[in-house]
Amino acid sequence: MKQERAERTRARLVRAASTVFDDVGYERAALSAISERAQVTKGALTFHFAAKSDLARAVQAEACRVSGAVLADLADRQGPGFEIAVDMADALVRMLQGDIVVRAGARLAHEIETPDDPSLHCHLNWLGALFRALRRARADGSLLSGVEVRPATGLLMSLVVGATSMSRSPAEIAFGDGPFASRRSTQEWLVRMLEVVRPALSESCTPAGAPSE
Repeated sequence: MKQERAERTRARLVRAASTVFDDVGYERAALSAISERAQVTKGALTFHFAAKSDLARAVQAEACRVSGAVLADLADRQGPGFEIAVDMADALVRMLQGDIVVRAGARLAHEIETPDDPSLHCHLNWLGALFRALRRARADGSLLSGVEVRPATGLLMSLVVGATSMSRSPAEIAFGDGPFASRRSTQEWLVRMLEVVRPALSESCTPAGAPSE
């Protein structure tokens, strides 16, 4: 029972830390704010995590575990490698939008020095999964013959990051739509950007159901 309670407390602290890191970043995150959000004492927090850096590493590891499991499941599916890679990109933008731990883990990879370890560094984890899917696409012919796998991997990763950034910004103002125009979701941005780059990467058709202008 004590071990189960300790594991629940640790999980609650990781989620609370993810929320705080996502809100204010690593430097401004206070352990007192994390313990308060997790509804545990400061002593309980330091029992599980001796320092803020330890807590950040735990968030990064959990973000990689969660997102890595989703990507691994997609990698096991049947079908053209290019479509698997596109599905991975879609899954990533959904997690970055809807999973606070994954989003915080990705932010921490930018803000703090992180080992070159895919079990801790989200972007390395994701790049590896996309790279393997596109190598599969090269083998099965769903990636155009003249396209190099590594730049294509970087491009898909850039679309994931770009779609996430665009959905958070008031881009409609820059496009002349006015301050009250509705923002496109991360998924809508990804679909639109994929429509532009897909012909340069694959002969496969754009998926049905893409949102209209």
